Amino acid sequence: MDFQTDPTIFSRVEVSGWDAKEDFFVEKTNFDLHSGSRNEITLMSSLKKGCVVFVRVLEPLAAGGTFPIAYQTTHINGRDKDGRARITLERLRPRVLRDYSDLALRPAGTRVA
Repeated sequence: MDFQTDPTIFSRVEVSGWDAKEDFFVEKTNFDLHSGSRNEITLMSSLKKGCVVFVRVLEPLAAGGTFPIAYQTTHINGRDKDGRARITLERLRPRVLRDYSDLALRPAGTRVA
């Protein structure tokens, strides 16, 4: 018997952030995780490429509540017949400091440059 797996995983999510007019929005949609780790959502809100949105899973998890995760828009396609734009996202990761010497406390008035 040959089993076929669906290459796309859907999760119901809440997306929030600032739209193209810099107005705060919150919208519920599906989060599509395609094979190859491409993340897509569809939104009614207008976004710009490169903006940051926060995605929070709405489905209950065994561990309890969920926290929003930051993503950046990498590609925005045109709108479909329902007026929803398909948006590709890339997860944002915290930056790692390379040199911790900058974190040392310096006396007030010390010139660094």
